[in-house]
Amino acid sequence: MIKAEIISIGSEILRGQITDTNANFIAKKLVELGIDLEHISAVSDNPESLLSTLKLALQRSDLIITTGGLGPTEDDITYQTIAQTLNLKLKKYPEAEKNLKRILKKINKTISPSNLKQIYLPEGVKIIINQHGTAPAMILEKDNKIVCSFPGVPHEMKNLIEENLIPYLKEKFPPSIIKKSKILKITGLGESSVNELIRDYINKQTNFSFGIYANPEDIQVQVTTQAPTEKEVEKLLQSSVNQLTKILDNYVYGSNEETIEEVVGNLLKTKKLKIAVAESCTGGMMGEMITRIPGSSEYFQGGVISYNVRVKENLLKVPSEVIKKYGEVSRQVAKLMAEGAQRCCHSDIGISITGIAGPGGATKKKKVGLVYMALADGKKTINQKHQLFGNRQLIRLRSARRALNMLRIYLTEK
Repeated sequence: MIKAEIISIGSEILRGQITDTNANFIAKKLVELGIDLEHISAVSDNPESLLSTLKLALQRSDLIITTGGLGPTEDDITYQTIAQTLNLKLKKYPEAEKNLKRILKKINKTISPSNLKQIYLPEGVKIIINQHGTAPAMILEKDNKIVCSFPGVPHEMKNLIEENLIPYLKEKFPPSIIKKSKILKITGLGESSVNELIRDYINKQTNFSFGIYANPEDIQVQVTTQAPTEKEVEKLLQSSVNQLTKILDNYVYGSNEETIEEVVGNLLKTKKLKIAVAESCTGGMMGEMITRIPGSSEYFQGGVISYNVRVKENLLKVPSEVIKKYGEVSRQVAKLMAEGAQRCCHSDIGISITGIAGPGGATKKKKVGLVYMALADGKKTINQKHQLFGNRQLIRLRSARRALNMLRIYLTEK
């Protein structure tokens, strides 16, 4: 069985300046191909550190995939260090030079001496021209080892791996058994509650493995199985996913890479409905989430960030006496905010959020994390109250997601 290893190169990873999402992406792809991933490591741009990491990787792994360190700057040393590790010379690749000139011409930039280092790769490699950037990737076979290098820029790396590495690995190592996973995304339930609901089902399964993972946005249940063919794996996975969805019911909002804003957007488009928002404690976060989705102009009318009481009164027409009687963070004000958003933005649905994100603003009766939200469609208004936990940013994020989930359930039932 082939053993694989991922090396992420860049001091910025070790300093905590960026999160290494590249290794996560590559790991998932290797699992899908049935390739055993044994090690993931991050290493600085220091030549000695990278050299020792590569030497260790070549001792214990058959397939080494690196990301990062392919740029034009002094600390981009990946190809030089790979060449040194394998006792190879660096060679100029004309196709890399041609692509470099094409990219730089496109952005009206002249070639500098530092750019030219990107056209030198270890001799004997299968060069992969990067249509999305200046740094070429490579696949190198030597002494029964395979070393592959890809840019660290995530969108460049993903495209190049999808288009080049995966087809190469499928041909090189045709799997005798196909292993695949599917992720169910759940909102509105905690990790322990999800576990309680599906525990009996999980314990009865013999040909599946399951994982339950919590993050600030949702709970994810990963289902993994294997079979000799792609068709059989898909059939098994779908059967298990159907059973889990039946148990978890409307708490499941999507699968794999789907986001709740995508799901909501598709529902709004299908039903030809338009939405407007009125936000207080979230400060426009819900509107930003909705408009992340391409084509959201089809269903998103606009919104009001009513952070100040005067905005609630003047734009959303929330009567001052209601605010004085119940407070800005109240069921009554949330209701009137949603109705005001629906009315002033000429939308089918208005949705509102008002709450205490903290760390200040709490009272004896109203704690940090108290959030009211409402949904109005001109005929009825739905209210929800939540007591959320976490820091200020988490409370805001969870508020926006709970409001989107309220909208999702409304649209599903509608």
